[in-house]
Amino acid sequence: MKKVWTVTIAAALLLTACGQKTTNEGGAGATASPAPTAEASAAPGGLQMDKLVLGTSADYAPYEFHKKIDGKDQIVGFDIEIAKEIAKDLGAELEISDSDFDGLLLALNGGKVDLVISGMTPTEERKQNVDFSKIYYKAEQGVIVKKGEEGSYGSLDDLKGKKIGVQKGSIQEGIAKEVEGAKLTSLAKIPELILELTSGRVDALIVEKPVADQYVKTQDSIALADVKIEQSEEEAGSAIAIKKGNQELLDAVNKTIDRLQASGDIDRFVVEANELVGE
Repeated sequence: MKKVWTVTIAAALLLTACGQKTTNEGGAGATASPAPTAEASAAPGGLQMDKLVLGTSADYAPYEFHKKIDGKDQIVGFDIEIAKEIAKDLGAELEISDSDFDGLLLALNGGKVDLVISGMTPTEERKQNVDFSKIYYKAEQGVIVKKGEEGSYGSLDDLKGKKIGVQKGSIQEGIAKEVEGAKLTSLAKIPELILELTSGRVDALIVEKPVADQYVKTQDSIALADVKIEQSEEEAGSAIAIKKGNQELLDAVNKTIDRLQASGDIDRFVVEANELVGE
């Protein structure tokens, strides 16, 4: 649900080596799943992996974000819990690679990560370059403004001619581009956008609503405007990106998603991630 990606595979392969920020296994921000046990579920076709490398952009609470737990910086969130379950079903150790969102599919097509889970929307353009799992979560978009100004915004029309902040490479960037006369500020990280808003350099931010809710809860100077943004079912959903042609892994991921949805675990992960943000 985040994001629009416009780089072709050829460009992706050329640029893969550039600008990746990756946590070292076992270092700050790296999160490993428990060691595989005899009880680990077998994936479709018996696929098993020693290590599963997850690509994500850990600035998008409650999906994925940094949190200090027991004095150690860790990457947590409901996307991370889903990744742990996929790794468990594959009998694999989970390794997390944290980078800017707009570099994630470059890393995937360059073989640096095995899959991408980062609140990503499976747009038709992205589907030309990577394969996607089933939709695992759906959410709405939100508009954040300065506290006291929320009453001035009731629809996207009220953003005409305004300075709008969005995350670079995001689905929200695409939405903002459709607003007449809007002047866009596209940055890599959500906290950078919040600073742009609070300092007055932009008038509003378009952010996925669960993410917007978390920032509004923790910062008194911003508020959520009552702006409804209509999206198709596809545009409102998040899916897991996998390199084209890796059908075995795609089948395994979809099997895990089916299991987690049937058990209600994904809903539980969302609730727990939201609670963790507020701690």
